[in-house]
Amino acid sequence: MKRCIFSVAVLMFPVFVWAQEAMPQAQGEADAKIGQLRERVEELKGKVFDAKSRLAMLRERILYDLVADARVIIEHRNDVSSFFVLDEALYFLDDQQVFYQRNRDGSLESQKKISVFEGPVKPGSHVVSVELLYRGNGKVFKYLEGYKFRVKSSFNFYASKGYRTEVTVVGFEKGGLTAPMEERPSVKFEMTRTQVAARASEEQPAGK
Repeated sequence: MKRCIFSVAVLMFPVFVWAQEAMPQAQGEADAKIGQLRERVEELKGKVFDAKSRLAMLRERILYDLVADARVIIEHRNDVSSFFVLDEALYFLDDQQVFYQRNRDGSLESQKKISVFEGPVKPGSHVVSVELLYRGNGKVFKYLEGYKFRVKSSFNFYASKGYRTEVTVVGFEKGGLTAPMEERPSVKFEMTRTQVAARASEEQPAGK
């Protein structure tokens, strides 16, 4: 019985020695993998930091471009009654034509609001000029058929640096039902100014 136990002990000794030799090797491989993982994490952190830096620079650039110039938005709003049909709309900004549209297939009269212009301009005084051509709607009153009414008007405004100036040109009828038809078509101007950076807006009075 003692001889058998000794034999088993002798057989287990090499296994124990092999396990002791294998443990440092496995630990070394694990440490190497952990080191590689740490390097990878640090590399990813660096890339994330670079991406955030580029994004911040891009944001600052966009904000600078917005604030550096003045921005103007011009919109047309059609508030005339069914007595009149808008046949043509022509717009100028500082003597440069920025919009023209004819009422092909009812494409102009069907629009309540029309985007005329949007873009950067130099800070300072500017002039928007409009010319609208209406015709009498013979479908409502037969006697209006063939009548044409041309309306011209201009509006001076100041575009401030770092602000978005919105000018709305409103085609409407003045004088009420008692006014002669030829005197009714008219134009008025509305203006809103919004600070780009602070997002603060203020209403500005506008003349006709």
